[in-house]
Amino acid sequence: MLLDFSLENFGPFRDRTTFSLQATKRGEHQENVIPCGTLKSGILSSVSVFGPNASGKSYLFQAFRALSSIVSDAFVEGFRYPWYHPFKLDDTHAHGPISLGIRFIEEDIVYEYAVSFVKDHVVSESLVYRPMGRPRMVFRRCDGNETFSPKQKKMKAFLTPASTFLVIGAKYNDEVCAKVRNMILGLIILESEDISHMAELSYAWASDDPSRKKAIIEGLRKADLGIVDFDSTEHVLDRESIRSEIPPTLFDRIPSDEDGKLKFGSIRLVHGFCDHGNETRRIPFEIELESTGTVCMFGMMGPLMDALMNGRTLIIDEFGSHLHPILTRWLVSQFSSENNPNRAQLVVMTHDVGLMDTDELLRRDQIYFTDKDRRDGSSTLYCLSDFRGVRKDEIVLKSYLLGRYDAVPEVTFRGLMDGQRHR
Repeated sequence: MLLDFSLENFGPFRDRTTFSLQATKRGEHQENVIPCGTLKSGILSSVSVFGPNASGKSYLFQAFRALSSIVSDAFVEGFRYPWYHPFKLDDTHAHGPISLGIRFIEEDIVYEYAVSFVKDHVVSESLVYRPMGRPRMVFRRCDGNETFSPKQKKMKAFLTPASTFLVIGAKYNDEVCAKVRNMILGLIILESEDISHMAELSYAWASDDPSRKKAIIEGLRKADLGIVDFDSTEHVLDRESIRSEIPPTLFDRIPSDEDGKLKFGSIRLVHGFCDHGNETRRIPFEIELESTGTVCMFGMMGPLMDALMNGRTLIIDEFGSHLHPILTRWLVSQFSSENNPNRAQLVVMTHDVGLMDTDELLRRDQIYFTDKDRRDGSSTLYCLSDFRGVRKDEIVLKSYLLGRYDAVPEVTFRGLMDGQRHR
């Protein structure tokens, strides 16, 4: 389970910022707390991050993706990280290192991994784990000061400046390195605006496994979308038939088989309708004909069921941007204890303020805010539970919209044409 995540000098997050899923000692909504032996307060099953546009929510999401990317493979010397996005509004940080850190807890053992990097090489890196609560250094590298086991020292021959040792250790059978790398790569990081990609992921996850497909269909049924099945049809196209419609540079990149044929699949969602004789008819629709919300929901169901069935952490940016507010509440509620036997977690960045409900849905420590300093452009991240005097029965949404917690846009409510009328 994800315990916390920290970032520094990433995007607008200039200063060190920690995003924690460790529950505070509060009594409300215990169904949203996953019991954990070594942490008496437990771990939160879901967290929602709110804030105005350009306040840093998506950069928090991208920081998770950057960490996953840098431990995804070993990179050749000179490789430039496309995920290197430091704070650019002052000279001190514009070319400085980004620092990312993550902590997991599995079987009462805490694993702590941290990495710092500039545009083309790792500056520092460390891995610690805590069996029986006692810290053990797995490895450390920083400014020429290194801590490696004799076996790990032999692995260093395969280490390039652009690669993390976590990857090298995992590839050469260091058990703890492999475990932590798998935890990071096991995070499901989903950008809900990319609905076509989500739909493909969802279909691919379920297409060869009847139990997975059944789980998605059942989820879509409960969401009241009228979908009773889904499949895919194969299309065959002569490559030459589209030559005149595509620029030559792009046409040359289109792969085809030996006969010059293009083969591609198209997802279809099957709807169930009752005809006048009350018999159910099954009518397939090409996914391109479906509403954006329907495609988004279908695309979200695969990763959602993957997380719930396998106890994984699902991180979603722009959550709810195409969905009805009742659906987003229903999706978040799937991570409460009665629906979540495998201890999955959900982290969402969202503008759906309907989720800001401490009466029926979330605890105070499950609500985070991002805000931007309008003087220097830096972002901050903080939790509703940091505020004193917020009662558990308070109408949080009303207080938020009134600006009590900041993290709202400072809009001037005047007409856009004011000032133009007398010219």
